[in-house]
Amino acid sequence: EKEDAQKALTVPVENEVMIKLVNSSNAIQKQGILSDEEFKQFYEVLGTPLPTTFRITGSRETALELREQIKNRYVPSLENVEIEGDVIKPPQPLEWYPDDLGWHYKVSRGVLRKSPDINAFHKFIVAETEIGNISRQEAVSMIPPLLLKVKPHQWVLDMCAAPGSKTAQIIEAVHANDRQNEIPTGLVIANDADYKRSHMLVHQCRRLASPCFVATHHDATHFPNIHLKDDKGRVYKMQFDRVLCDVPCSGDGTFRKNETIWRNWGIGGGIGLHPTQVQIFLRGAQLTKVGGRIVYSTCSFNPIENEAVVAEVLNLSNGALQLQDVSNELVGLKRKPGMKTWKVMTKEGQWIDSQEDIPEHRKRSRYPRSMFPPANVDELPLERCVRIYPHEQDTGGFFVAVFEKVAPMTGADTAYMAHMKGDTIVKEDELIESEKKEEELLENVGPKEDESSTAPATPEVKEDVEVPSKRAAAEGEETAAKPNKKAKESEGLKEAPFELMSPDSEDVVEATEFYGLASNFPKTQFLLRSMEGNSRNRTIYFVSESVKTILSQPAAKRLRLVNTGVKVFVRQGSPMDGGCPLRISSDGLSLISPYVSEKRCFDLSTDELRAVVTKAFPLIEEFDEQSRERLTALGMLFHIYVIH
Repeated sequence: EKEDAQKALTVPVENEVMIKLVNSSNAIQKQGILSDEEFKQFYEVLGTPLPTTFRITGSRETALELREQIKNRYVPSLENVEIEGDVIKPPQPLEWYPDDLGWHYKVSRGVLRKSPDINAFHKFIVAETEIGNISRQEAVSMIPPLLLKVKPHQWVLDMCAAPGSKTAQIIEAVHANDRQNEIPTGLVIANDADYKRSHMLVHQCRRLASPCFVATHHDATHFPNIHLKDDKGRVYKMQFDRVLCDVPCSGDGTFRKNETIWRNWGIGGGIGLHPTQVQIFLRGAQLTKVGGRIVYSTCSFNPIENEAVVAEVLNLSNGALQLQDVSNELVGLKRKPGMKTWKVMTKEGQWIDSQEDIPEHRKRSRYPRSMFPPANVDELPLERCVRIYPHEQDTGGFFVAVFEKVAPMTGADTAYMAHMKGDTIVKEDELIESEKKEEELLENVGPKEDESSTAPATPEVKEDVEVPSKRAAAEGEETAAKPNKKAKESEGLKEAPFELMSPDSEDVVEATEFYGLASNFPKTQFLLRSMEGNSRNRTIYFVSESVKTILSQPAAKRLRLVNTGVKVFVRQGSPMDGGCPLRISSDGLSLISPYVSEKRCFDLSTDELRAVVTKAFPLIEEFDEQSRERLTALGMLFHIYVIH
């Protein structure tokens, strides 16, 4: 029904402010966005539904097998489907997505009911999505993680992560190596300021069962500094190889999937969000290692939220950040270059070139100088930014800019580089002093108190309403609506603390002995939620070495953790005689099974598998003679069944 409603969607409301901004030839000439003719195509496409898009995920081997199944089985069966005189095009790979692992398909739910072949493909997509081999995701949303170029050994921060589709893509990149028995040394911290949305993020990423994943709940503009110590006791600040700043925006690039934007969009959203976008991007740059890569992105066309933010942070970095030319990356993606000149429209609909064009002095603070092209705009390579328009490849609208941190921005950067070289011992109080300067800079570029104090609260998210990928600011909002600080802190306290287990604890020893865990399995990385309930160690989780490094530091208490770790063991109520009170959880089965002794693994034939999965209590007589003998010898305890 939802897809049918979207199919019928035409431009429902003529938003006068938006039309005044981009529809008049005068405005287009001033902003240099689109020609008159191209704008007509652009505007018509905004009133049409987006195609279905998805990524093939999972291990490399599985992904390639699934891709071939789509190409060789389903695409041929959908080549010449005609419904009521309309020819339905078969699914096609996204031209720019690597290895044909991204696909798009334009078909409505009504058509599904009229074509058995299309319905069969739909059921296939649904089934593979449920088991995690396919991920439904808007095409433009796939671009920032691809441009991050994440490697399995890298530490990654996603600053505004909910609802989590980009985070999931990043986690998949960290787990890109198919080598057996290898847990990546990389790390993904996914953060969101909204507590409810952070749990949506956890739900999205849980299917990936990654021990390298950490979900946190912080205001991205003030993501905390975490001090780590190496094995020699030297202190350094936690920094990241890759940082994604997919910031909250006014959302005019989402017109095709969000009818509410048509009615509520106003120029005030971008104006209010600009200072916060600068803060988030600047904070992300501070947290990036020298040599690291940062991606800044929005689902907006507005240069105030895009090129203006990029120009401001480039200037604040004093040459430490370089805007990268990515024109040779994602070949096949149609894009337009970033803008080097733009004007600002006030909430009253007046075009202005600078603050001085506003007669009322008290209103000038609403339009900081960073919204306008800087004096050195010709020296900044803003044309390297990427603008994506819906009419060019049947997508949503998007803006992306890619940066490399080529030099230290702060004293904390210098301290980290010294730590990596191992030739200098930096005192912690010196590190704290340098971080104070970072905080002062963030406060200087952030929303002023007199502006933000009048900002309305974040609208309550209803349970039956689909939450957009990033909250779009409605008309009248002066800033990105930040949750009340005390409220956020109290919400964070709902989460039970995370505690690392000793490898000598009774539960770890018992599970190790019963399942015959290999000697190379890292038994120092088990984790408990200490307030889970009255049952002793009811659930045991497992984290990677990188996550353990963070959690074992005293400074980890500064992180408001929402979730981490893969559930590997769950306590049973009444284990059988000779059994183990801890059974392996299905969540952690793929992670731990390579390390389990052969005495707990049992080969099954296809017929035996059918008996196991279709019957609640399969009888031993349903197994062949050789299997019955082995089962009898092992005892009817927990086993992992392996299908060959």
